[in-house]
Amino acid sequence: MRWIAGAFIVAHGLVTAGIWSAPAKADAPFQATHSWLLGDTRGLATAVAIAAAFGFVLAGIGAVGHQTWWAGFGIGAGALAVLLMVVYFNPWLIVGIAISAGIVIAGMQTLQEA
Repeated sequence: MRWIAGAFIVAHGLVTAGIWSAPAKADAPFQATHSWLLGDTRGLATAVAIAAAFGFVLAGIGAVGHQTWWAGFGIGAGALAVLLMVVYFNPWLIVGIAISAGIVIAGMQTLQEA
């Protein structure tokens, strides 16, 4: 089960990075780098997405290795990703918000048990 959870966390991080670092296409369902709050800020969005993805990858590796430190990275990356997805909100991102929030909750539960 740890392998599945860890792989899922890593995959979520890679998808997060991919959404914000991929070139914008005119026929895309939404423009990931356009914020309802900040306007078009591709550089900022990409940097935050890469930071969140890096945290998710570390959290996933830690989860696979059954290390309690994964929780800190999971909480940080999840919170950063939720912030990113809210600031650049589009209904297509609701599942991503839920997954990131779930990783935050799982990380907090892990820290409480430790």
